[in-house]
Amino acid sequence: VPTALGGLSFRFGGAAAPVFFAHGTQANVQVPWELAGQSQTTVTASMDGQTSGSQSITLAPYAPGIFSTSADGKGQGTIVDVQYRLVDSANPAAPGDTVLIFCTGLGPVTHQPATGAAAPAGPLAETTSQPTVLIGGSEANVTFSGLAPSFVGLYQVNVQTPQAAAKGSAVPVTITIGGVRSNTVTIAVR
Repeated sequence: VPTALGGLSFRFGGAAAPVFFAHGTQANVQVPWELAGQSQTTVTASMDGQTSGSQSITLAPYAPGIFSTSADGKGQGTIVDVQYRLVDSANPAAPGDTVLIFCTGLGPVTHQPATGAAAPAGPLAETTSQPTVLIGGSEANVTFSGLAPSFVGLYQVNVQTPQAAAKGSAVPVTITIGGVRSNTVTIAVR
């Protein structure tokens, strides 16, 4: 992933940040892996050679967030079945089905790729802490937690839908890791 897009770039302390998206008043960037273990840094933005003043930001080892189809972190989660079909009311999960939850902020991983580089497909980059996933109030069996292979900075948590999970078209899903709980999104369970 490039560290500049359309003339826009960011620096976290001394590290250049990969820029995934930039349009209007929004930019999506990867916080550089080099900042692991730090609790605070500064960020500056540069656009066409003009650099902003630095802003101090707080860093945390864990800041889980589940992606949603609406891109606001609410409602239908970006959760797919093993055939990569969205798990929604048209394709609900059954108890015991494996679903893949796409998220961010799950912290350190084994086999860490370089900042801006895709996660390896083998060996996998697994989280060093195991998350807890609740689906419809029941704990799901986590079968994988780590970086999504071939993607940059995207985490994936694979779980089995619990037998005791609530049923419905908008069943709540959360992830907790390192004592920090994510936003709540939904999936459909039959």
